[in-house]
Amino acid sequence: MHQSKAEQKKNIQTIPYRVSVQVSSTMGVRPRQCLVYGGLLLIAVGATLVHGDFSYEDPDRWADTDPDCGGMRQSPIDIVRSAATLPSLDHAAPLLLEGGARKPVSIVVTNNGHTAQYTFRWSKESERPTLIGGPLPFGAPYVLEQLHFHWGADNGRGSEHTFDGVAWAAEAHFVFYKQEYGSFEQAVTRPDGLAVVGALYEVGGDKVKPGAKWAVPLPKIRPAGSTATLEGGAVFNLDSVAPGGSWQRYYSYAGSLTTPPCAESVTWIVRDGISPIAQKDLDELRNLRDSAGQPLVDNFRPVQPLNGRPVVRYGF
Repeated sequence: MHQSKAEQKKNIQTIPYRVSVQVSSTMGVRPRQCLVYGGLLLIAVGATLVHGDFSYEDPDRWADTDPDCGGMRQSPIDIVRSAATLPSLDHAAPLLLEGGARKPVSIVVTNNGHTAQYTFRWSKESERPTLIGGPLPFGAPYVLEQLHFHWGADNGRGSEHTFDGVAWAAEAHFVFYKQEYGSFEQAVTRPDGLAVVGALYEVGGDKVKPGAKWAVPLPKIRPAGSTATLEGGAVFNLDSVAPGGSWQRYYSYAGSLTTPPCAESVTWIVRDGISPIAQKDLDELRNLRDSAGQPLVDNFRPVQPLNGRPVVRYGF
């Protein structure tokens, strides 16, 4: 049973893998680069610009410290299927995910106090999966930076995007940045800098077995600030994270990051169709802890006003 936003107001498979765990006193993550954005000093951790003081309990106040959070092209949104338009001719090329089946050398999994984030490491830059075509600027590849999840305290909520007012149990975000900008930190300041693919989940039946590779390390990162490094047989590819959906059937619109600083630099690609998730794997996400030691749940932003933006449907 899935609730609308208005209504809301067998064993794990054991897979041998090498894992290293690290915890520090400041959210447990090492800042990769400092960045001045909108007059504020931000710390770029992986691909998430972390503001340690933001809370999902008062998202309406994010704009007090991050003005972009009150902007006109904010995310997420409610996607009304019947209102979606067809693409223009200059964006009629199919969306291509190149390298979705390719496995990285390692994956660093981090509980940053707000989500579980997966940063993929490659032996060379040319191996990074890329997105090209569809709603993206013509001929401009976008390269993978990271993956993270949003989820609810129960199965009737958790996704950030909704379809026709209906929320789902969880949502994965595959974050890409425009290759010509050189890094996520540079791309986030550009209006066309990022592309994020959203995949929504519902709890599957008995045929959906627990122990997905992305879920296996979660017990190792329960405290905020914990990290685990996956190598060898523990690594996984993008195609395995959200099975059952199509990369060719999706909705797209101009939006933003869904956490502060809410930079309006994202071309959103929200896949049509819902992927299955095992109840036990979803519960492992709910077992994570935030920076206050409380259960890390309901880490989704409410839907934002569309403000006249077109939502375009591709592939159907």
